[in-house]
Amino acid sequence: MEMLDKTQLQWLLAGIGVVVVALIYLWGMRARIQEGIGKRRRRPMEGNEPVLGSTTEQIAEDWLADAHDFGELGRITPDHHLAGKVLVDVEIRPILRQENPPATEIDSQPLPIVVEPPRELHREPAILAPPKMTVALTVIAPRGQPFKGAAIQAAAHELDFRISALGLFDYRPEDDSDPLFSMAHLRKPGSFDAKTLDELVTPGLLLFMNLPGPREEMQALEQLVVTVDQLAQKLGGMICDERRNRLTNQGLMHLRSEVAEFRRQRRAWVQSSG
Repeated sequence: MEMLDKTQLQWLLAGIGVVVVALIYLWGMRARIQEGIGKRRRRPMEGNEPVLGSTTEQIAEDWLADAHDFGELGRITPDHHLAGKVLVDVEIRPILRQENPPATEIDSQPLPIVVEPPRELHREPAILAPPKMTVALTVIAPRGQPFKGAAIQAAAHELDFRISALGLFDYRPEDDSDPLFSMAHLRKPGSFDAKTLDELVTPGLLLFMNLPGPREEMQALEQLVVTVDQLAQKLGGMICDERRNRLTNQGLMHLRSEVAEFRRQRRAWVQSSG
């Protein structure tokens, strides 16, 4: 009776062991299945937010419908950074050309040979107009104190200006030479009338010089600047550029550089035309 109880106990323990092993195996299988399902569910949900009223299976189906399998790149969804680009694998192969392609009817016909008589190479030298330049400065009267004709005439006479037949005050290095520069006023028509000069009232004076002139360019510019400065001191005006902006040292240096560039162009033209 005791032996029978021991045998039954052994079978009972063995049966319990089998049941425990089976349960452990089934529990492991269940865990792996749940992990696989979780991975499949999380993958489509990364690129799409869940919509109210939709299930996980429906989201997965929608994602798979909009995704495209690109091999090693995996599935590319509409919001993927490569979705807007088309990736094409191009295989480059050499093109075998025939050394002697078969002649067609058009190729077999001889082309007409046209012999043109030799042309005489003759080029006319390009004739360019000589460079010219106009330099202009202004003397502006103080606000509310315009220049009067009598004062202008007196200052012009002291600075060796002479009125011309055109109604301009000309500055001539010599009596028989062309004017080095001329002076007009800033009221239309700009010319001076000897008969009404005493009645003239103007906000300023314009002094202009045409290059090339009777003197070398830089010497002529220096003479113009000195004369304008003396005229401004006599009339109590301010030296300005042609746009009536006050002439500064920087503006004067810029004007000198422009005249120097004109001199260079003038000399180059003389050499080319000679």
